[in-house]
Amino acid sequence: MEWQEPFKKAVAYFKRSKYGECLRLLNYALENGGRDQYAIYDSRAAVHEKTLRLREALLDVKEAIRLAPDRWQCYSRAARLFLLIRKFEEASKMVDIALQKINPSDDKNRATLVTLQSQVIESRKRLSCHVGMLPVELLSSIFQYLVEEEPVLVIKISRVCRHWRTVALGDTALWSTLVLSKKDPNRKSKCWIQRSRGRIRELCLRRTLSDKVDWSLEKLGGIQWDYIRTCQLEDIDILKQLEKAGALHVISQLETLVIRDKLMDSREEFVSYLSDNLRHLTIDGALHVWLSDLQSLVVNSPFSAFSEYPEATITLAHLTVLDYCSGSTQLFKFLRLPSLQVISIQSCVQTKNVIQCLLDSGTSQLKSITFDSCAHLPTSELIRILSSNPFVASLTLKKFGGGTITPILDMLGSSEQLCPALTHLDLSSCSEVSSHLLIRIVISRIPAVVESLLSQNKETSGRPRVEKIHSLIVDGCTGIDSDTIPWFRERVPHFSYVTRQWNGGR
Repeated sequence: MEWQEPFKKAVAYFKRSKYGECLRLLNYALENGGRDQYAIYDSRAAVHEKTLRLREALLDVKEAIRLAPDRWQCYSRAARLFLLIRKFEEASKMVDIALQKINPSDDKNRATLVTLQSQVIESRKRLSCHVGMLPVELLSSIFQYLVEEEPVLVIKISRVCRHWRTVALGDTALWSTLVLSKKDPNRKSKCWIQRSRGRIRELCLRRTLSDKVDWSLEKLGGIQWDYIRTCQLEDIDILKQLEKAGALHVISQLETLVIRDKLMDSREEFVSYLSDNLRHLTIDGALHVWLSDLQSLVVNSPFSAFSEYPEATITLAHLTVLDYCSGSTQLFKFLRLPSLQVISIQSCVQTKNVIQCLLDSGTSQLKSITFDSCAHLPTSELIRILSSNPFVASLTLKKFGGGTITPILDMLGSSEQLCPALTHLDLSSCSEVSSHLLIRIVISRIPAVVESLLSQNKETSGRPRVEKIHSLIVDGCTGIDSDTIPWFRERVPHFSYVTRQWNGGR
Protein backbone atom coordinates (compact mmCIF):
# COMPACT_ATOMS: atom_id res chain seq x y z
CA MET A 1 0.00 0.00 0.00
CA GLU A 2 1.85 3.02 -1.25
CA TRP A 3 -0.16 5.48 0.83
CA GLN A 4 0.95 4.20 4.25
CA GLU A 5 4.58 5.39 4.23
CA PRO A 6 3.87 8.97 3.08
CA PHE A 7 0.97 9.10 5.56
CA LYS A 8 3.29 8.19 8.46
CA LYS A 9 5.79 10.84 7.36
CA ALA A 10 2.97 13.38 7.07
CA VAL A 11 1.91 12.71 10.67
CA ALA A 12 5.50 13.26 11.80
CA TYR A 13 5.69 16.58 9.91
CA PHE A 14 2.37 17.64 11.45
CA LYS A 15 3.71 17.09 14.97
CA ARG A 16 6.67 19.34 14.07
CA SER A 17 4.30 22.02 12.66
CA LYS A 18 5.69 21.54 9.15
CA TYR A 19 2.28 21.96 7.56
CA GLY A 20 3.47 22.56 4.02
CA GLU A 21 5.39 19.28 3.81
CA CYS A 22 2.61 17.49 5.68
CA LEU A 23 0.00 18.65 3.16
CA ARG A 24 2.17 17.62 0.23
CA LEU A 25 2.58 14.09 1.59
CA LEU A 26 -1.12 13.73 2.42
CA ASN A 27 -2.02 14.71 -1.14
CA TYR A 28 0.48 12.14 -2.40
CA ALA A 29 -1.04 9.46 -0.16
CA LEU A 30 -4.52 10.20 -1.51
CA GLU A 31 -3.30 9.93 -5.09
CA ASN A 32 -1.63 6.57 -4.38
CA GLY A 33 -4.40 4.37 -3.07
CA GLY A 34 -5.56 6.32 -0.02
CA ARG A 35 -8.86 7.72 -1.23
CA ASP A 36 -10.85 5.23 0.88
CA GLN A 37 -8.92 6.00 4.07
CA TYR A 38 -10.81 8.34 6.39
CA ALA A 39 -7.65 9.02 8.43
CA ILE A 40 -5.99 10.78 5.51
CA TYR A 41 -8.94 13.11 4.97
CA ASP A 42 -9.20 13.75 8.72
CA SER A 43 -5.49 14.51 8.92
CA ARG A 44 -5.66 16.85 5.93
CA ALA A 45 -8.61 18.61 7.58
CA ALA A 46 -6.40 19.09 10.65
CA VAL A 47 -3.72 20.74 8.47
CA HIS A 48 -6.29 23.05 6.86
CA GLU A 49 -7.65 23.90 10.31
CA LYS A 50 -4.17 24.90 11.51
CA THR A 51 -3.60 27.08 8.44
CA LEU A 52 -7.12 28.59 8.65
CA ARG A 53 -8.27 27.16 5.31
CA LEU A 54 -11.62 26.42 6.88
CA ARG A 55 -13.61 25.72 3.72
CA GLU A 56 -11.13 23.05 2.59
CA ALA A 57 -11.08 21.61 6.12
CA LEU A 58 -14.87 21.24 6.15
CA LEU A 59 -14.84 19.47 2.78
CA ASP A 60 -12.24 16.99 4.02
CA VAL A 61 -13.98 16.30 7.32
CA LYS A 62 -17.24 15.73 5.43
CA GLU A 63 -15.51 13.05 3.37
CA ALA A 64 -13.99 11.53 6.50
CA ILE A 65 -17.46 11.24 8.08
CA ARG A 66 -18.77 9.58 4.92
CA LEU A 67 -16.00 6.99 5.05
CA ALA A 68 -16.16 6.44 8.83
CA PRO A 69 -19.57 7.50 10.16
CA ASP A 70 -18.92 5.87 13.56
CA ARG A 71 -15.70 7.78 14.39
CA TRP A 72 -16.49 10.44 16.97
CA GLN A 73 -13.22 12.28 16.20
CA CYS A 74 -14.51 13.37 12.78
CA TYR A 75 -17.64 14.91 14.31
CA SER A 76 -15.54 16.64 16.96
CA ARG A 77 -13.35 18.24 14.30
CA ALA A 78 -16.43 19.28 12.32
CA ALA A 79 -17.83 20.93 15.46
CA ARG A 80 -14.63 22.95 15.95
CA LEU A 81 -14.67 24.08 12.33
CA PHE A 82 -18.31 25.14 12.45
CA LEU A 83 -17.55 27.04 15.65
CA LEU A 84 -14.73 28.93 13.91
CA ILE A 85 -17.06 30.11 11.16
CA ARG A 86 -19.81 30.89 13.71
CA LYS A 87 -22.23 28.22 12.55
CA PHE A 88 -23.40 27.49 16.09
CA GLU A 89 -26.38 25.29 15.27
CA GLU A 90 -24.24 22.97 13.14
CA ALA A 91 -21.44 23.00 15.73
CA SER A 92 -23.84 22.02 18.50
CA LYS A 93 -25.28 19.22 16.36
CA MET A 94 -21.83 17.81 15.62
CA VAL A 95 -20.88 17.82 19.34
CA ASP A 96 -24.08 15.97 20.21
CA ILE A 97 -23.35 13.28 17.61
CA ALA A 98 -19.76 12.96 18.83
CA LEU A 99 -21.00 12.45 22.41
CA GLN A 100 -23.29 9.70 21.15
CA LYS A 101 -20.49 7.96 19.25
CA ILE A 102 -17.77 8.11 21.90
CA ASN A 103 -17.11 5.18 24.22
CA PRO A 104 -18.91 5.81 27.56
CA SER A 105 -15.76 4.78 29.44
CA ASP A 106 -13.56 7.34 27.64
CA ASP A 107 -13.84 9.98 30.36
CA LYS A 108 -10.93 12.14 29.16
CA ASN A 109 -12.19 12.70 25.60
CA ARG A 110 -15.78 12.98 26.77
CA ALA A 111 -14.69 15.85 29.04
CA THR A 112 -13.04 17.50 26.03
CA LEU A 113 -16.28 17.29 24.08
CA VAL A 114 -18.25 18.75 27.00
CA THR A 115 -15.80 21.66 27.08
CA LEU A 116 -16.28 22.15 23.34
CA GLN A 117 -20.03 22.15 23.86
CA SER A 118 -19.63 24.89 26.50
CA GLN A 119 -17.57 26.94 24.05
CA VAL A 120 -20.36 26.69 21.47
CA ILE A 121 -22.91 27.89 24.05
CA GLU A 122 -20.60 30.74 25.15
CA SER A 123 -20.00 31.85 21.57
CA ARG A 124 -23.71 31.84 20.87
CA LYS A 125 -24.25 34.14 23.85
CA ARG A 126 -21.76 36.54 22.36
CA LEU A 127 -24.36 37.32 19.71
CA SER A 128 -25.82 39.76 22.19
CA CYS A 129 -22.78 41.94 21.33
CA HIS A 130 -23.53 44.00 18.21
CA VAL A 131 -20.01 43.55 16.88
CA GLY A 132 -20.31 39.81 17.38
CA MET A 133 -23.45 39.82 15.23
CA LEU A 134 -21.71 41.40 12.25
CA PRO A 135 -20.98 39.18 9.24
CA VAL A 136 -17.30 38.29 8.96
CA GLU A 137 -17.01 40.19 5.66
CA LEU A 138 -18.33 43.42 7.21
CA LEU A 139 -16.15 43.11 10.31
CA SER A 140 -13.15 42.54 8.08
CA SER A 141 -14.01 45.70 6.11
CA ILE A 142 -14.13 47.70 9.34
CA PHE A 143 -10.71 46.35 10.29
CA GLN A 144 -9.46 47.38 6.85
CA TYR A 145 -10.41 51.03 7.46
CA LEU A 146 -8.45 51.00 10.73
CA VAL A 147 -5.40 49.33 9.23
CA GLU A 148 -5.28 51.76 6.30
CA GLU A 149 -4.66 54.59 8.78
CA GLU A 150 -2.16 52.65 10.92
CA PRO A 151 -1.01 49.24 9.60
CA VAL A 152 0.37 48.07 12.95
CA LEU A 153 -3.15 48.19 14.44
CA VAL A 154 -3.76 44.77 12.94
CA ILE A 155 -1.68 43.33 15.79
CA LYS A 156 -3.93 44.92 18.43
CA ILE A 157 -7.03 43.80 16.54
CA SER A 158 -5.83 40.20 16.49
CA ARG A 159 -5.40 40.25 20.30
CA VAL A 160 -8.85 41.49 21.32
CA CYS A 161 -10.63 38.12 21.34
CA ARG A 162 -10.63 34.75 19.64
CA HIS A 163 -13.27 35.78 17.11
CA TRP A 164 -11.43 38.96 16.08
CA ARG A 165 -8.16 37.04 15.86
CA THR A 166 -9.72 34.45 13.58
CA VAL A 167 -11.06 37.18 11.29
CA ALA A 168 -7.77 39.12 11.29
CA LEU A 169 -5.59 36.10 10.59
CA GLY A 170 -7.96 34.87 7.90
CA ASP A 171 -7.87 38.11 5.87
CA THR A 172 -4.56 38.46 4.02
CA ALA A 173 -5.44 42.02 2.94
CA LEU A 174 -5.09 43.23 6.55
CA TRP A 175 -1.40 42.26 6.41
CA SER A 176 -0.67 43.71 2.96
CA THR A 177 1.19 46.82 4.26
CA LEU A 178 4.68 46.07 5.58
CA VAL A 179 6.54 48.90 7.35
CA LEU A 180 10.04 48.00 8.53
CA SER A 181 12.28 50.06 10.81
CA LYS A 182 14.97 49.21 13.36
CA LYS A 183 12.33 47.79 15.72
CA ASP A 184 12.55 44.00 15.29
CA PRO A 185 12.43 43.97 11.44
CA ASN A 186 13.34 40.27 11.12
CA ARG A 187 10.44 39.03 13.21
CA LYS A 188 7.99 41.52 11.74
CA SER A 189 8.85 40.81 8.10
CA LYS A 190 8.50 37.06 8.69
CA CYS A 191 5.13 37.53 10.44
CA TRP A 192 3.67 39.90 7.82
CA ILE A 193 4.88 37.89 4.83
CA GLN A 194 3.49 34.68 6.32
CA ARG A 195 0.09 36.13 7.24
CA SER A 196 -0.32 37.96 3.94
CA ARG A 197 0.88 34.82 2.13
CA GLY A 198 3.51 37.00 0.51
CA ARG A 199 0.91 39.33 -1.02
CA ILE A 200 2.43 42.60 0.20
CA ARG A 201 0.93 45.54 -1.71
CA GLU A 202 2.67 48.37 0.16
CA LEU A 203 6.30 48.17 1.26
CA CYS A 204 7.90 50.86 3.43
CA LEU A 205 11.58 50.63 4.38
CA ARG A 206 12.62 53.21 6.98
CA ARG A 207 16.05 54.78 7.15
CA THR A 208 16.71 53.28 10.61
CA LEU A 209 16.84 49.80 9.07
CA SER A 210 20.48 50.55 8.29
CA ASP A 211 21.19 50.45 12.04
CA LYS A 212 20.26 46.74 12.24
CA VAL A 213 23.38 44.74 11.42
CA ASP A 214 21.46 41.44 11.49
CA TRP A 215 18.92 42.56 8.89
CA SER A 216 19.30 42.40 5.13
CA LEU A 217 17.07 42.57 2.07
CA GLU A 218 17.31 38.76 1.91
CA LYS A 219 14.65 38.74 4.65
CA LEU A 220 12.12 39.86 2.03
CA GLY A 221 12.59 36.64 0.06
CA GLY A 222 9.05 35.41 0.76
CA ILE A 223 7.36 38.40 -0.87
CA GLN A 224 5.42 37.83 -4.08
CA TRP A 225 6.82 40.91 -5.77
CA ASP A 226 4.14 41.06 -8.46
CA TYR A 227 1.65 42.25 -5.83
CA ILE A 228 3.64 45.38 -4.87
CA ARG A 229 1.90 48.58 -5.93
CA THR A 230 3.16 51.13 -3.36
CA CYS A 231 6.76 51.59 -2.28
CA GLN A 232 8.30 54.00 0.23
CA LEU A 233 12.08 54.10 0.47
CA GLU A 234 14.31 56.05 2.86
CA ASP A 235 17.96 55.66 1.86
CA ILE A 236 17.37 51.92 1.28
CA ASP A 237 18.26 50.54 -2.16
CA ILE A 238 16.19 47.49 -3.15
CA LEU A 239 17.30 47.45 -6.77
CA LYS A 240 19.79 44.59 -6.31
CA GLN A 241 17.28 42.51 -4.38
CA LEU A 242 14.69 42.93 -7.14
CA GLU A 243 17.30 42.07 -9.74
CA LYS A 244 18.30 38.94 -7.80
CA ALA A 245 14.65 37.90 -7.55
CA GLY A 246 14.14 38.53 -11.28
CA ALA A 247 11.55 41.14 -10.39
CA LEU A 248 12.83 44.40 -11.87
CA HIS A 249 9.53 44.65 -13.77
CA VAL A 250 7.85 45.32 -10.40
CA ILE A 251 9.15 48.91 -10.51
CA SER A 252 7.17 49.53 -13.69
CA GLN A 253 4.00 48.28 -11.91
CA LEU A 254 4.24 50.79 -9.05
CA GLU A 255 1.28 53.13 -8.68
CA THR A 256 2.61 55.09 -5.69
CA LEU A 257 6.26 55.88 -4.97
CA VAL A 258 7.63 57.80 -2.00
CA ILE A 259 11.35 58.67 -1.98
CA ARG A 260 12.71 60.24 1.19
CA ASP A 261 16.49 60.25 0.76
CA LYS A 262 18.99 62.19 2.83
CA LEU A 263 22.10 60.11 2.20
CA MET A 264 21.71 58.60 -1.27
CA ASP A 265 22.91 60.83 -4.10
CA SER A 266 20.89 59.34 -6.93
CA ARG A 267 18.28 56.73 -7.84
CA GLU A 268 18.54 57.25 -11.59
CA GLU A 269 18.83 53.52 -12.33
CA PHE A 270 15.81 52.72 -10.14
CA VAL A 271 13.55 55.39 -11.63
CA SER A 272 14.58 54.42 -15.14
CA TYR A 273 12.30 51.39 -14.72
CA LEU A 274 9.25 53.48 -13.77
CA SER A 275 6.35 53.62 -16.21
CA ASP A 276 3.15 55.54 -16.77
CA ASN A 277 1.44 53.23 -14.26
CA LEU A 278 2.78 55.57 -11.57
CA ARG A 279 0.03 57.85 -10.30
CA HIS A 280 1.38 59.34 -7.07
CA LEU A 281 4.96 60.51 -6.54
CA THR A 282 6.57 62.02 -3.44
CA ILE A 283 10.16 63.26 -3.58
CA ASP A 284 12.45 64.25 -0.71
CA GLY A 285 15.82 64.87 -2.27
CA ALA A 286 17.05 64.86 -5.86
CA LEU A 287 15.28 62.85 -8.53
CA HIS A 288 15.09 62.93 -12.31
CA VAL A 289 11.84 61.49 -13.63
CA TRP A 290 9.09 62.74 -15.95
CA LEU A 291 5.83 60.81 -16.08
CA SER A 292 2.87 62.33 -17.88
CA ASP A 293 0.11 60.33 -16.13
CA LEU A 294 0.85 61.48 -12.57
CA GLN A 295 -2.19 62.47 -10.52
CA SER A 296 -0.35 63.85 -7.48
CA LEU A 297 3.18 65.16 -7.00
CA VAL A 298 4.85 66.13 -3.72
CA VAL A 299 8.30 67.73 -3.85
CA ASN A 300 10.26 68.61 -0.72
CA SER A 301 13.85 69.66 -1.34
CA PRO A 302 15.93 72.57 -0.02
CA PHE A 303 17.42 72.95 -3.49
CA SER A 304 16.21 72.11 -6.96
CA ALA A 305 14.53 68.71 -6.79
CA PHE A 306 15.54 67.85 -10.33
CA SER A 307 19.10 67.36 -11.51
CA GLU A 308 18.05 68.12 -15.08
CA TYR A 309 15.13 70.00 -16.58
CA PRO A 310 13.11 68.70 -19.52
CA GLU A 311 14.14 69.75 -22.99
CA ALA A 312 10.59 70.75 -23.94
CA THR A 313 7.38 71.72 -22.18
CA ILE A 314 5.62 68.80 -20.48
CA THR A 315 1.86 68.75 -19.96
CA LEU A 316 0.77 66.81 -16.87
CA ALA A 317 -2.81 66.46 -18.05
CA HIS A 318 -3.95 64.29 -15.13
CA LEU A 319 -2.16 66.02 -12.26
CA THR A 320 -4.72 67.27 -9.72
CA VAL A 321 -2.57 67.71 -6.60
CA LEU A 322 0.78 69.51 -6.36
CA ASP A 323 2.64 70.16 -3.11
CA TYR A 324 5.93 71.92 -3.80
CA CYS A 325 8.51 72.98 -1.20
CA SER A 326 11.81 73.89 -2.81
CA GLY A 327 14.03 76.92 -3.14
CA SER A 328 13.90 76.89 -6.94
CA THR A 329 10.83 77.22 -9.15
CA GLN A 330 12.63 76.91 -12.50
CA LEU A 331 10.80 73.63 -13.03
CA PHE A 332 7.50 75.48 -13.61
CA LYS A 333 8.84 77.07 -16.77
CA PHE A 334 8.60 73.63 -18.37
CA LEU A 335 5.27 72.44 -16.96
CA ARG A 336 1.63 72.82 -17.97
CA LEU A 337 -0.99 71.86 -15.36
CA PRO A 338 -4.46 72.21 -16.93
CA SER A 339 -6.29 69.86 -14.51
CA LEU A 340 -4.77 71.03 -11.24
CA GLN A 341 -7.21 71.24 -8.32
CA VAL A 342 -4.94 71.57 -5.28
CA ILE A 343 -1.69 73.53 -5.22
CA SER A 344 0.55 74.24 -2.24
CA ILE A 345 3.77 76.27 -2.68
CA GLN A 346 6.06 76.66 0.32
CA SER A 347 9.43 78.27 1.05
CA CYS A 348 10.04 79.46 -2.51
CA VAL A 349 12.22 82.46 -3.20
CA GLN A 350 10.38 83.36 -6.39
CA THR A 351 6.74 82.44 -7.17
CA LYS A 352 6.46 84.28 -10.47
CA ASN A 353 7.24 81.09 -12.42
CA VAL A 354 4.48 79.24 -10.57
CA ILE A 355 1.84 81.88 -11.25
CA GLN A 356 2.87 82.19 -14.90
CA CYS A 357 2.69 78.42 -15.28
CA LEU A 358 -0.92 78.42 -14.02
CA LEU A 359 -1.84 81.27 -16.37
CA ASP A 360 -0.19 79.62 -19.38
CA SER A 361 -1.86 76.30 -18.51
CA GLY A 362 -5.33 77.82 -18.48
CA THR A 363 -5.92 76.23 -15.09
CA SER A 364 -9.57 76.74 -14.13
CA GLN A 365 -10.42 73.87 -11.75
CA LEU A 366 -8.51 74.93 -8.64
CA LYS A 367 -10.25 74.27 -5.33
CA SER A 368 -7.39 74.88 -2.89
CA ILE A 369 -4.49 77.35 -3.14
CA THR A 370 -1.65 77.73 -0.63
CA PHE A 371 1.35 80.08 -0.66
CA ASP A 372 3.38 79.80 2.54
CA SER A 373 6.66 81.53 3.46
CA CYS A 374 7.41 82.71 -0.06
CA ALA A 375 9.66 85.72 -0.58
CA HIS A 376 7.63 87.37 -3.32
CA LEU A 377 4.10 87.01 -4.64
CA PRO A 378 2.96 88.81 -7.82
CA THR A 379 -0.38 90.16 -6.59
CA SER A 380 -2.03 91.19 -9.84
CA GLU A 381 -1.24 87.84 -11.50
CA LEU A 382 -2.59 85.93 -8.49
CA ILE A 383 -5.83 87.92 -8.69
CA ARG A 384 -6.11 86.80 -12.31
CA ILE A 385 -5.72 83.21 -11.17
CA LEU A 386 -8.41 83.64 -8.51
CA SER A 387 -10.74 85.29 -11.01
CA SER A 388 -10.45 82.40 -13.46
CA ASN A 389 -10.98 79.74 -10.73
CA PRO A 390 -14.41 80.42 -9.22
CA PHE A 391 -14.51 77.09 -7.35
CA VAL A 392 -11.63 77.87 -4.98
CA ALA A 393 -12.92 76.87 -1.53
CA SER A 394 -9.66 77.14 0.44
CA LEU A 395 -7.13 79.98 0.24
CA THR A 396 -3.97 80.09 2.39
CA LEU A 397 -1.57 83.06 2.24
CA LYS A 398 0.90 82.86 5.12
CA LYS A 399 3.80 85.04 6.21
CA PHE A 400 3.41 87.90 3.75
CA GLY A 401 3.80 91.64 4.30
CA GLY A 402 4.58 94.92 2.57
CA GLY A 403 1.17 95.34 0.99
CA THR A 404 1.37 92.05 -0.93
CA ILE A 405 -2.05 90.64 -0.08
CA THR A 406 -4.05 93.80 0.68
CA PRO A 407 -5.35 94.09 -2.94
CA ILE A 408 -6.45 90.45 -2.77
CA LEU A 409 -8.35 91.00 0.48
CA ASP A 410 -9.98 94.10 -1.01
CA MET A 411 -11.23 92.02 -3.93
CA LEU A 412 -12.47 89.24 -1.63
CA GLY A 413 -14.59 91.76 0.26
CA SER A 414 -15.86 93.70 -2.74
CA SER A 415 -19.18 93.38 -4.51
CA GLU A 416 -17.43 91.58 -7.42
CA GLN A 417 -17.21 88.49 -5.16
CA LEU A 418 -13.81 87.09 -6.03
CA CYS A 419 -13.75 83.35 -5.12
CA PRO A 420 -17.49 82.93 -4.44
CA ALA A 421 -17.02 79.33 -3.22
CA LEU A 422 -14.46 80.33 -0.58
CA THR A 423 -15.16 78.83 2.87
CA HIS A 424 -11.65 78.54 4.38
CA LEU A 425 -9.23 81.49 4.64
CA ASP A 426 -5.84 81.27 6.39
CA LEU A 427 -3.81 84.51 6.64
CA SER A 428 -1.48 83.54 9.49
CA SER A 429 1.49 85.82 10.20
CA CYS A 430 0.53 88.42 7.60
CA SER A 431 1.38 91.82 9.08
CA GLU A 432 -0.92 93.81 6.76
CA VAL A 433 -4.11 91.97 7.74
CA SER A 434 -6.50 94.22 9.66
CA SER A 435 -9.86 93.73 11.33
CA HIS A 436 -11.42 96.20 8.90
CA LEU A 437 -10.45 94.14 5.83
CA LEU A 438 -11.63 90.87 7.39
CA ILE A 439 -14.96 92.32 8.54
CA ARG A 440 -15.68 93.39 4.95
CA ILE A 441 -14.94 89.88 3.70
CA VAL A 442 -17.12 88.17 6.30
CA ILE A 443 -20.06 90.59 5.91
CA SER A 444 -20.01 90.40 2.10
CA ARG A 445 -20.55 86.63 2.36
CA ILE A 446 -23.35 86.59 4.92
CA PRO A 447 -26.43 85.04 3.19
CA ALA A 448 -28.70 88.08 3.61
CA VAL A 449 -26.07 90.40 2.14
CA VAL A 450 -25.38 87.99 -0.71
CA GLU A 451 -29.07 87.85 -1.65
CA SER A 452 -29.18 91.64 -1.77
CA LEU A 453 -26.15 91.78 -4.05
CA LEU A 454 -27.57 89.09 -6.33
CA SER A 455 -30.83 91.00 -6.73
CA GLN A 456 -28.80 93.95 -8.02
CA ASN A 457 -26.56 91.90 -10.30
CA LYS A 458 -28.31 89.55 -12.75
CA GLU A 459 -25.10 88.25 -14.38
CA THR A 460 -24.44 85.30 -12.06
CA SER A 461 -25.26 82.33 -14.27
CA GLY A 462 -22.55 79.70 -14.51
CA ARG A 463 -20.85 80.78 -11.28
CA PRO A 464 -21.10 78.92 -7.96
CA ARG A 465 -23.21 80.53 -5.30
CA VAL A 466 -21.45 82.71 -2.73
CA GLU A 467 -20.61 80.67 0.36
CA LYS A 468 -20.30 81.81 3.95
CA ILE A 469 -16.82 81.87 5.50
CA HIS A 470 -16.70 78.83 7.80
CA SER A 471 -13.03 78.92 8.80
CA LEU A 472 -10.85 81.99 9.35
CA ILE A 473 -7.29 81.71 10.72
CA VAL A 474 -5.33 84.87 11.52
CA ASP A 475 -2.74 83.56 13.98
CA GLY A 476 0.13 85.97 14.50
CA CYS A 477 -1.53 88.84 12.62
CA THR A 478 -0.54 91.96 14.56
CA GLY A 479 -3.14 94.17 12.87
CA ILE A 480 -6.15 92.46 14.47
CA ASP A 481 -8.06 94.63 16.93
CA SER A 482 -8.78 92.53 20.04
CA ASP A 483 -12.16 94.28 20.44
CA THR A 484 -13.36 92.69 17.19
CA ILE A 485 -12.55 89.10 18.20
CA PRO A 486 -16.00 88.44 19.79
CA TRP A 487 -17.62 89.73 16.60
CA PHE A 488 -15.65 87.21 14.49
CA ARG A 489 -16.32 84.33 16.89
CA GLU A 490 -20.04 85.00 16.65
CA ARG A 491 -20.16 84.96 12.84
CA VAL A 492 -17.40 82.51 11.83
CA PRO A 493 -17.84 78.90 13.06
CA HIS A 494 -14.09 78.24 13.22
CA PHE A 495 -12.12 81.37 14.07
CA SER A 496 -8.51 81.24 15.27
CA TYR A 497 -6.44 84.16 16.50
CA VAL A 498 -3.31 83.18 18.46
CA THR A 499 -0.80 85.89 19.26
CA ARG A 500 2.88 85.05 19.54
CA GLN A 501 4.83 86.57 22.40
CA TRP A 502 8.54 86.87 21.83
CA ASN A 503 11.11 87.03 24.62
CA GLY A 504 14.18 88.83 23.42
CA GLY A 505 15.39 89.28 19.90
CA ARG A 506 15.03 87.00 16.94
